[in-house]
Amino acid sequence: MLSTRISFGRALRVGALCAAMAALSACAPQRSAGVDSGLTVDPNQPVKVALLVPLGSGDPGRERIGNSLVNAAKLAQGDVRNATIDLVVYPDQGTANGGAAAAQRAVAEGAQIIVGPLFSTATAGAQPVARQAGLTMLSFSNNTDVAGDNVYILGNTFQNTADRLVAYAQSRGLNSFAVVYPNGLEGEMARNAVAQAAQARGATVVASESYNLSVDSIKAAAPAISAALQGSGANAVILTDGPTGGLGLMARGLRDNGLSYDFSQFLGMQRWDVSAEALAEPALQGGAFAAPDPGLLAAFNGRYQTAFGEPPHELASLAFDGVAAVGALIAEARANGGSPFSTERLTQSSGFAGASGPFRFTPSGGNQRTLAILQVQGGGASVAQPAARTFDATGF
Repeated sequence: MLSTRISFGRALRVGALCAAMAALSACAPQRSAGVDSGLTVDPNQPVKVALLVPLGSGDPGRERIGNSLVNAAKLAQGDVRNATIDLVVYPDQGTANGGAAAAQRAVAEGAQIIVGPLFSTATAGAQPVARQAGLTMLSFSNNTDVAGDNVYILGNTFQNTADRLVAYAQSRGLNSFAVVYPNGLEGEMARNAVAQAAQARGATVVASESYNLSVDSIKAAAPAISAALQGSGANAVILTDGPTGGLGLMARGLRDNGLSYDFSQFLGMQRWDVSAEALAEPALQGGAFAAPDPGLLAAFNGRYQTAFGEPPHELASLAFDGVAAVGALIAEARANGGSPFSTERLTQSSGFAGASGPFRFTPSGGNQRTLAILQVQGGGASVAQPAARTFDATGF
């Protein structure tokens, strides 16, 4: 499949101020960063950015996500100041082979950095090709298994969410945690993230209970899990499941089997506000979950709706963040010299301003994002603790 070129990238006035975060533009780094690594790139010339997205598979769901990612990347490209981005779209079908083939085409056509792919399988396929060519990849994945070496991930990670939840619970005097999770790799990764976050913050995980993800299995497991939690002394229960899984059914089963609202608060590792049914679930009332800054996200969604006549997919902001960060890095290199994509610049502590708030890359290829805590009450969700607007205001 042929690549698709987006041709409206352009250089804008030198010296333009970094847009405020609320304007959804990535800030150029505020601190001087080392520039002794990274691909040699002339920031005064158009920089070719390959955008790898899950188009071309024929799957309607993947096509919608892919198109939404492309549109969000266009928004970010239009916001770039003091840099010129030549953005080229490469369909990767969301597969390992597709990721490898897309990366090969991007390298052959002179790409200088890769933004994407979305799926960890496609990222794993593209990574060796990019590494051999000396290219950095800013993947949309949230899977830390594919992070590292030349890959930095943009997706919000379990570790980031777990750390935010533990910090929030501790601010309310809750320090004894239980984790309830579905069996399988995703559930185990979330469980491990909670354990690591609790240990790092001096909290204790006093119980860890799993279940098979089916209606009958959840109903059968809930009484024993509820009894174990009551006996553990946990005053905060982290539910790693989401609204499309067994979240509501397990929460109801725990409450119906004696785990009272006064005994333990429910905390969510996934966004509950993507489901009106979850927000209306009686067992989840009073519970809280981590989510991007609602105000900033609403502003991004409104911009997207105005530009493209439809709401974005919930993952679209990742493409905005990736392209905006690339633009900020090029602008900084143009002002101060060196490689735009050096390790030092990519991992600077000041980070970048994204569509839903600040984010920064870690040396291991992961990321940290500031998150709000939303509490469920009356069938809706409101901000219980706002997201920090800078990393100086976080406990990271």
